[in-house]
Amino acid sequence: MRNTLKLTILIVLTALSVFGCGEVLQTRSIEIGGLMIRNQTAGSLYDIKLRVEQTSTVVSCNFIPARGDFSTEFPLRRYQGNSVRVSWQQNGRNFVTDELYAELPEVLDYSSSAAAVVAIKENGIAAVRLEQ
Repeated sequence: MRNTLKLTILIVLTALSVFGCGEVLQTRSIEIGGLMIRNQTAGSLYDIKLRVEQTSTVVSCNFIPARGDFSTEFPLRRYQGNSVRVSWQQNGRNFVTDELYAELPEVLDYSSSAAAVVAIKENGIAAVRLEQ
């Protein structure tokens, strides 16, 4: 009986040292409070749309000049890692991305909100990342 009690205490102490006091059970999430679309091309962009695939939420902008930006803020929302599609027109051509996922910063400050940043580049390429 005494050896069983020692073994039980040893297992509990080992589990606490490996898992911490409840830290593993908590999930941390980052809050998103804005969106910025950056035109990193030499030409103007028209009819820009960002669609969150999971929720069908759409953000649109009619015009972003060459090397210009569009930004908006909104009430904080928990980042869920959903994919987005971006579409736009440039020089009479229509562009649509495949599903894109945001690139996360190497270090996240969970006490500070982030902005989703879409960079539209030459030749129909777009990238999405979170910035704090």
